[in-house]
Amino acid sequence: MKKAVILVGGGHAHVEVLRQLSLKPSNDFDIALFDPSPSVWYSGMLPGVIAGHYEPSEAKINLWALCQRARVRFFETPILTVNGDNHRIESGLGERHRFDLLSLDIGSVARPLPASPGAYVVSVKPIDALLTAITEFESVRSSALMVRVVGGGAAAVEVALALAWRWRESTRRRVSIVAATTLLDGFPPRVRRLALQACKRLGVSVLEKSPVRQIDPTRLRLENGNLVETQLTVLATGYAPASLLDKALLSKSDNGSVAVDAQLRCLRYPTIFAAGDCADVAGLKLPKSGVYAVRHGPLLAANLLAAIHDQPLQNYRHNPHALNLISLGEQRAIAVRNGLSVAGSLVWRWKDSIDRKWMHKYALD
Repeated sequence: MKKAVILVGGGHAHVEVLRQLSLKPSNDFDIALFDPSPSVWYSGMLPGVIAGHYEPSEAKINLWALCQRARVRFFETPILTVNGDNHRIESGLGERHRFDLLSLDIGSVARPLPASPGAYVVSVKPIDALLTAITEFESVRSSALMVRVVGGGAAAVEVALALAWRWRESTRRRVSIVAATTLLDGFPPRVRRLALQACKRLGVSVLEKSPVRQIDPTRLRLENGNLVETQLTVLATGYAPASLLDKALLSKSDNGSVAVDAQLRCLRYPTIFAAGDCADVAGLKLPKSGVYAVRHGPLLAANLLAAIHDQPLQNYRHNPHALNLISLGEQRAIAVRNGLSVAGSLVWRWKDSIDRKWMHKYALD
């Protein structure tokens, strides 16, 4: 009897699994992928899409076509529950599927904040909702518009600067960052200075050490009691687990992610794998970043294939000197590695080359 392998989510690691399966398609096992969308975004290019440097199609991977090429059945539906005890999942279509091996790569969502009815709040994830909100506000509010990006990390900086560049010719569309801590807390001080310089250059105001208590329809209520005007609030508030993990019967870490070992296997259920933002590797404190989801891909593909054929698995090898690239709205970026940083248009071109090369691996021509 063929082993049943189920992939849940079309994240960065799973597209690499599909690519490797397509190189040597096999009928030795039955494999299916479940995702609510037939295409997925490459998050590294999102700021460029918002700013207008890329067409949306340049930053999307055709998940359905990748599945066809890899002889993987594609189900355009979310998964509602995962039960590691009985090896079953339930899809959004109400169907139950048995698995011998399962892999989760479902990403994450922004940490929610309390919001009153009528408040227009959108998160940086999922990406489609963010882009829809931006275009809707552009069409409805052709005059004045105040956007507050809540968060202090790289995602908040990238989205705020991308919006500022997108609206650079408008004097009545304003963008602001509201951070609970200092901007880019945890990065080297020079990176913070470079980001603040970019914000000043594009007219993005920055409010630091200002946690948000409540989002109302026209204002943010801060923890210190101050009120800040807003019309559209974008949440870039850091990691929160996708809703599926709330209902999944799995081993979990303190933040709600799937707790996995060095081979990316669930600690409690070794027939279940997880990668990307939704996974926490035991003993490591990795940032929730597409950089690590991409790096999980080759290992996840190798270990899934090894598990199918009852072969030894490989361990994840963490590189503490990962390169971080932060877009600055215009065609400029910051590169950070080993505590050193550099910024400018050449860094943007380097980032653009890396992103396009990665996307080209999954192109179907």
